[in-house]
Amino acid sequence: MNQISQAESRPSTQQTFFARTMGYFALALAAAAGGVSTGIFLLPPNLLASRGFMFAMFAATLILVFTSRKWSIGRFGYLFLILFAGVLGITMVPLLAFAALTAGTTVLAKALLAAVSMFVGMAIFGFTTRKDLSGIGGFLMASLIGMIVVSLITLILHFFGISVWSNGIELIFSGFGILIFAGFVAYDFQKIKNRSDTISPIQASISLFLDFILLFQYILRFMTALSRD
Repeated sequence: MNQISQAESRPSTQQTFFARTMGYFALALAAAAGGVSTGIFLLPPNLLASRGFMFAMFAATLILVFTSRKWSIGRFGYLFLILFAGVLGITMVPLLAFAALTAGTTVLAKALLAAVSMFVGMAIFGFTTRKDLSGIGGFLMASLIGMIVVSLITLILHFFGISVWSNGIELIFSGFGILIFAGFVAYDFQKIKNRSDTISPIQASISLFLDFILLFQYILRFMTALSRD
């Protein structure tokens, strides 16, 4: 009788976990949109374009990402989630402005539509496939670390006025980023489905939020570079 009761309660627990995760995911997206609006309407353009501000925002984002396991399990984890998403939203403003000036404002809508479509498609695949995707986790993480290192190096070089980035390299790098974060979407959705007892809803929402935002950014970068090619 107890086994039957546990079996009946498990789907309910998983559904509650998934619902909470998606709720926090929506909250993070709203906070990111608020960050973008803050950057556009309240912060001076010269500040957003300054190298020091870009480096500071990049560093703040990395710190929040790599400490997320600690602050996401606290009592006020959702407040840090809002702060994290808001900061990331502000960091996106220079990219959005550059893309709009380079390829037109319609590229923003096209990139967003493509990101939503790809995110939903890979989410359905990750949630429904019977194939175990845990084997690609190591490759995805190693690729992510490599991309962070490359981005950090180029940002530091840019800080000193050294440009080593060409349009061709941008197409390759952003195209690779699209594939990596599309893979992360499927991987993270399957992980959420199978391991809801080992991670908190906030931790799960952070993963999905980063997957979506970075997928959108790399699609936007790819489309912008393609328009210049």
